[in-house]
Amino acid sequence: MQSKWFFLALMLSPLGLGHRATVSADEGAPPAEPKVIVRYNISYADEGDSSRIADIYQPDSEGRLPAIVMIHGGAWMAGDKSYDAVHARKFAAAGYVVMVINYRLAPAHKYPAQIDDCFEAIRWLVSRAEEYRVDGDRIGVWGYSAGGHLAALVATNPRYGIPRVKACVAGGAPCDLRLIPDNNAVLSGFLGGTQNEIPEIYETASPIHHVSPDDPPMLLFHGEADRLVPIDFVLGMRRQLEDHQVEYQFLPLENKTHIMAFVDKDAIRRSIDFFNQHLKKP
Repeated sequence: MQSKWFFLALMLSPLGLGHRATVSADEGAPPAEPKVIVRYNISYADEGDSSRIADIYQPDSEGRLPAIVMIHGGAWMAGDKSYDAVHARKFAAAGYVVMVINYRLAPAHKYPAQIDDCFEAIRWLVSRAEEYRVDGDRIGVWGYSAGGHLAALVATNPRYGIPRVKACVAGGAPCDLRLIPDNNAVLSGFLGGTQNEIPEIYETASPIHHVSPDDPPMLLFHGEADRLVPIDFVLGMRRQLEDHQVEYQFLPLENKTHIMAFVDKDAIRRSIDFFNQHLKKP
Protein backbone atom coordinates (compact mmCIF):
# COMPACT_ATOMS: atom_id res chain seq x y z
CA MET A 1 0.00 0.00 0.00
CA GLN A 2 2.83 2.38 0.85
CA SER A 3 4.32 2.02 -2.61
CA LYS A 4 1.07 3.24 -4.14
CA TRP A 5 0.57 6.07 -1.66
CA PHE A 6 1.17 9.42 -3.31
CA PHE A 7 1.49 7.70 -6.70
CA LEU A 8 1.22 9.67 -9.94
CA ALA A 9 -0.33 12.83 -8.54
CA LEU A 10 -2.55 14.54 -11.02
CA MET A 11 -2.69 12.07 -13.87
CA LEU A 12 -5.19 14.18 -15.74
CA SER A 13 -5.98 14.05 -19.41
CA PRO A 14 -6.23 17.51 -20.92
CA LEU A 15 -9.32 16.32 -22.75
CA GLY A 16 -12.45 17.70 -21.20
CA LEU A 17 -10.77 20.45 -19.19
CA GLY A 18 -11.73 22.97 -21.82
CA HIS A 19 -15.44 22.13 -21.77
CA ARG A 20 -17.63 25.22 -21.70
CA ALA A 21 -21.13 25.24 -20.37
CA THR A 22 -23.82 26.07 -22.92
CA VAL A 23 -25.23 29.57 -22.49
CA SER A 24 -28.85 30.09 -23.46
CA ALA A 25 -29.88 33.13 -25.45
CA ASP A 26 -31.78 34.76 -22.61
CA GLU A 27 -28.74 34.46 -20.31
CA GLY A 28 -26.64 36.50 -22.69
CA ALA A 29 -23.30 35.57 -24.18
CA PRO A 30 -20.24 35.76 -21.94
CA PRO A 31 -17.84 38.62 -22.65
CA ALA A 32 -15.20 37.78 -25.21
CA GLU A 33 -11.77 37.05 -23.76
CA PRO A 34 -8.74 38.89 -25.15
CA LYS A 35 -7.02 37.13 -27.99
CA VAL A 36 -4.19 34.85 -26.86
CA ILE A 37 -1.36 33.80 -29.16
CA VAL A 38 0.22 30.41 -28.38
CA ARG A 39 3.64 29.21 -29.49
CA TYR A 40 4.10 25.49 -28.99
CA ASN A 41 7.07 23.24 -28.23
CA ILE A 42 9.78 25.85 -27.89
CA SER A 43 13.07 24.51 -26.57
CA TYR A 44 14.38 26.37 -23.53
CA ALA A 45 17.50 24.24 -23.07
CA ASP A 46 19.56 22.18 -25.51
CA GLU A 47 18.13 22.07 -28.98
CA GLY A 48 16.62 18.70 -29.74
CA ASP A 49 15.93 17.88 -26.07
CA SER A 50 12.21 17.13 -26.23
CA SER A 51 11.93 16.85 -22.45
CA ARG A 52 12.76 20.54 -21.95
CA ILE A 53 10.27 22.38 -24.10
CA ALA A 54 7.56 24.91 -23.35
CA ASP A 55 4.37 26.44 -24.70
CA ILE A 56 4.17 30.22 -24.45
CA TYR A 57 0.83 32.00 -24.18
CA GLN A 58 0.88 35.71 -25.01
CA PRO A 59 -1.91 38.27 -24.83
CA ASP A 60 -2.35 40.08 -28.13
CA SER A 61 -1.33 43.44 -26.68
CA GLU A 62 1.47 45.97 -26.73
CA GLY A 63 4.17 46.69 -24.18
CA ARG A 64 6.09 44.62 -21.65
CA LEU A 65 3.98 42.35 -19.45
CA PRO A 66 4.57 40.39 -16.25
CA ALA A 67 5.17 36.69 -16.82
CA ILE A 68 4.31 33.42 -15.08
CA VAL A 69 6.25 30.18 -15.36
CA MET A 70 3.74 27.34 -14.93
CA ILE A 71 4.80 23.85 -13.76
CA HIS A 72 2.65 20.74 -14.28
CA GLY A 73 2.01 17.95 -11.79
CA GLY A 74 2.43 14.20 -12.15
CA ALA A 75 4.47 13.00 -9.14
CA TRP A 76 7.71 14.18 -10.81
CA MET A 77 7.60 11.09 -13.04
CA ALA A 78 4.73 11.78 -15.43
CA GLY A 79 2.65 14.62 -16.79
CA ASP A 80 2.86 17.18 -19.55
CA LYS A 81 2.55 20.92 -20.09
CA SER A 82 -0.76 20.32 -21.88
CA TYR A 83 -2.35 19.55 -18.48
CA ASP A 84 -2.15 23.26 -17.67
CA ALA A 85 -3.33 24.55 -21.06
CA VAL A 86 -6.73 25.81 -19.88
CA HIS A 87 -5.23 27.55 -16.86
CA ALA A 88 -2.46 29.08 -18.97
CA ARG A 89 -4.96 30.58 -21.39
CA LYS A 90 -6.93 32.11 -18.52
CA PHE A 91 -3.80 33.68 -17.04
CA ALA A 92 -2.75 35.01 -20.43
CA ALA A 93 -6.20 36.50 -20.99
CA ALA A 94 -5.71 38.27 -17.63
CA GLY A 95 -2.62 40.03 -18.97
CA TYR A 96 0.33 37.69 -18.41
CA VAL A 97 2.87 36.03 -20.65
CA VAL A 98 2.65 32.41 -19.52
CA MET A 99 5.43 29.87 -20.10
CA VAL A 100 4.16 26.34 -19.43
CA ILE A 101 7.10 23.97 -19.19
CA ASN A 102 7.92 20.32 -19.53
CA TYR A 103 10.86 19.15 -17.44
CA ARG A 104 12.95 16.01 -17.13
CA LEU A 105 11.07 13.25 -15.34
CA ALA A 106 12.02 10.64 -12.77
CA PRO A 107 13.10 7.91 -12.44
CA ALA A 108 15.24 8.35 -15.54
CA HIS A 109 16.28 11.76 -14.21
CA LYS A 110 16.75 12.08 -10.46
CA TYR A 111 16.43 15.23 -8.38
CA PRO A 112 17.67 17.96 -8.82
CA ALA A 113 17.10 17.65 -12.60
CA GLN A 114 13.49 18.84 -12.25
CA ILE A 115 14.26 21.99 -10.25
CA ASP A 116 17.29 22.67 -12.44
CA ASP A 117 14.94 22.77 -15.43
CA CYS A 118 12.57 25.18 -13.67
CA PHE A 119 15.39 27.62 -13.03
CA GLU A 120 16.70 27.20 -16.56
CA ALA A 121 13.24 28.06 -17.89
CA ILE A 122 13.19 31.28 -15.85
CA ARG A 123 16.68 32.20 -17.02
CA TRP A 124 15.73 31.49 -20.64
CA LEU A 125 12.53 33.55 -20.47
CA VAL A 126 14.23 36.58 -18.94
CA SER A 127 17.04 36.35 -21.51
CA ARG A 128 14.39 36.63 -24.23
CA ALA A 129 12.33 39.31 -22.54
CA GLU A 130 12.40 41.60 -25.56
CA GLU A 131 11.28 38.88 -27.99
CA TYR A 132 8.32 37.83 -25.83
CA ARG A 133 7.55 41.32 -24.45
CA VAL A 134 8.23 40.24 -20.88
CA ASP A 135 9.08 42.50 -17.96
CA GLY A 136 11.97 40.54 -16.47
CA ASP A 137 11.51 42.23 -13.09
CA ARG A 138 7.98 40.86 -12.74
CA ILE A 139 8.16 37.07 -12.92
CA GLY A 140 5.90 34.72 -10.95
CA VAL A 141 5.68 30.94 -10.68
CA TRP A 142 2.57 28.74 -10.47
CA GLY A 143 2.38 24.99 -9.98
CA TYR A 144 0.08 22.23 -8.78
CA SER A 145 0.87 18.96 -6.98
CA ALA A 146 4.45 18.00 -7.89
CA GLY A 147 4.48 21.26 -9.85
CA GLY A 148 3.40 23.09 -6.70
CA HIS A 149 6.31 21.52 -4.83
CA LEU A 150 8.72 22.71 -7.53
CA ALA A 151 7.14 26.18 -7.59
CA ALA A 152 7.54 26.52 -3.82
CA LEU A 153 11.13 25.32 -4.06
CA VAL A 154 11.87 27.92 -6.74
CA ALA A 155 10.45 30.61 -4.45
CA THR A 156 12.22 29.56 -1.26
CA ASN A 157 15.58 28.32 -2.55
CA PRO A 158 16.76 30.79 -5.23
CA ARG A 159 19.84 30.28 -7.40
CA TYR A 160 22.70 32.70 -7.86
CA GLY A 161 22.52 34.33 -11.28
CA ILE A 162 18.83 33.44 -11.85
CA PRO A 163 16.30 36.29 -11.46
CA ARG A 164 14.23 35.71 -8.36
CA VAL A 165 10.48 35.31 -8.75
CA LYS A 166 8.33 38.03 -7.21
CA ALA A 167 5.32 35.85 -6.35
CA CYS A 168 4.50 32.14 -6.06
CA VAL A 169 1.29 30.13 -6.13
CA ALA A 170 1.58 26.49 -5.00
CA GLY A 171 -1.51 24.29 -5.06
CA GLY A 172 -1.83 20.76 -3.67
CA ALA A 173 1.87 20.90 -2.88
CA PRO A 174 3.83 18.40 -0.76
CA CYS A 175 6.02 21.01 0.92
CA ASP A 176 7.64 18.64 3.41
CA LEU A 177 8.80 15.40 1.78
CA ARG A 178 9.91 14.08 5.15
CA LEU A 179 6.26 13.38 5.99
CA ILE A 180 5.98 10.75 3.27
CA PRO A 181 6.38 7.17 4.56
CA ASP A 182 9.78 5.60 4.10
CA ASN A 183 10.34 3.11 1.28
CA ASN A 184 7.89 4.98 -0.95
CA ALA A 185 8.59 3.95 -4.53
CA VAL A 186 7.73 7.32 -6.08
CA LEU A 187 9.95 9.32 -3.76
CA SER A 188 12.77 6.82 -4.07
CA GLY A 189 12.59 7.10 -7.85
CA PHE A 190 12.49 10.88 -7.68
CA LEU A 191 15.16 11.49 -5.03
CA GLY A 192 17.37 8.46 -5.58
CA GLY A 193 16.77 6.47 -2.41
CA THR A 194 14.63 6.05 0.68
CA GLN A 195 14.47 8.58 3.49
CA ASN A 196 16.48 6.25 5.71
CA GLU A 197 19.21 6.10 3.08
CA ILE A 198 19.40 9.81 2.11
CA PRO A 199 17.63 11.88 4.81
CA GLU A 200 19.59 15.00 3.87
CA ILE A 201 18.17 14.93 0.32
CA TYR A 202 14.61 14.63 1.62
CA GLU A 203 15.27 17.70 3.73
CA THR A 204 16.98 19.86 1.11
CA ALA A 205 14.35 18.92 -1.50
CA SER A 206 11.56 20.16 0.82
CA PRO A 207 10.49 23.80 0.41
CA ILE A 208 9.64 23.99 4.11
CA HIS A 209 13.34 23.62 4.89
CA HIS A 210 14.29 26.79 2.97
CA VAL A 211 11.75 29.37 4.18
CA SER A 212 13.37 32.69 5.07
CA PRO A 213 12.17 36.26 5.67
CA ASP A 214 13.24 37.41 2.17
CA ASP A 215 10.98 34.92 0.36
CA PRO A 216 8.46 36.34 -2.12
CA PRO A 217 4.73 36.43 -1.28
CA MET A 218 3.08 33.03 -1.61
CA LEU A 219 -0.45 31.74 -2.10
CA LEU A 220 -1.04 28.18 -0.92
CA PHE A 221 -4.29 26.46 -1.91
CA HIS A 222 -5.23 22.91 -1.00
CA GLY A 223 -8.25 20.60 -1.00
CA GLU A 224 -9.39 19.77 2.52
CA ALA A 225 -10.50 16.33 1.29
CA ASP A 226 -7.21 15.62 -0.49
CA ARG A 227 -6.08 12.11 0.43
CA LEU A 228 -3.33 11.90 -2.17
CA VAL A 229 -1.45 14.88 -0.75
CA PRO A 230 -3.06 15.45 2.68
CA ILE A 231 -3.42 19.03 3.80
CA ASP A 232 -0.85 18.43 6.57
CA PHE A 233 1.77 18.78 3.84
CA VAL A 234 0.96 22.47 3.53
CA LEU A 235 -0.05 23.36 7.09
CA GLY A 236 3.55 23.09 8.25
CA MET A 237 4.60 25.34 5.38
CA ARG A 238 1.99 27.86 6.44
CA ARG A 239 3.41 27.91 9.97
CA GLN A 240 6.93 28.41 8.63
CA LEU A 241 5.81 31.36 6.51
CA GLU A 242 4.14 32.90 9.55
CA ASP A 243 7.18 32.31 11.78
CA HIS A 244 9.47 33.97 9.23
CA GLN A 245 7.01 36.81 8.55
CA VAL A 246 6.70 36.00 4.86
CA GLU A 247 3.63 37.51 3.24
CA TYR A 248 1.24 34.73 2.28
CA GLN A 249 -2.36 33.75 1.66
CA PHE A 250 -3.88 30.38 2.45
CA LEU A 251 -6.92 29.02 0.63
CA PRO A 252 -8.34 25.74 2.00
CA LEU A 253 -10.92 24.28 -0.39
CA GLU A 254 -13.76 22.63 1.48
CA ASN A 255 -14.68 19.08 0.38
CA LYS A 256 -12.24 19.22 -2.54
CA THR A 257 -10.10 16.23 -3.45
CA HIS A 258 -6.71 16.49 -5.13
CA ILE A 259 -8.05 16.63 -8.67
CA MET A 260 -11.08 18.74 -7.74
CA ALA A 261 -8.79 21.38 -6.23
CA PHE A 262 -6.77 21.52 -9.46
CA VAL A 263 -9.82 22.51 -11.50
CA ASP A 264 -11.46 24.65 -8.80
CA LYS A 265 -12.60 27.94 -10.30
CA ASP A 266 -12.16 29.88 -7.09
CA ALA A 267 -8.55 28.69 -6.77
CA ILE A 268 -7.78 29.92 -10.28
CA ARG A 269 -9.55 33.22 -9.70
CA ARG A 270 -7.66 33.72 -6.44
CA SER A 271 -4.41 32.83 -8.19
CA ILE A 272 -4.97 35.53 -10.80
CA ASP A 273 -5.99 38.05 -8.13
CA PHE A 274 -2.85 37.21 -6.16
CA PHE A 275 -0.58 37.74 -9.16
CA ASN A 276 -2.42 40.96 -9.99
CA GLN A 277 -1.66 42.19 -6.49
CA HIS A 278 2.03 41.37 -6.59
CA LEU A 279 3.05 41.55 -10.25
CA LYS A 280 0.90 44.42 -11.50
CA LYS A 281 1.05 46.82 -8.59
CA PRO A 282 3.14 49.99 -9.18
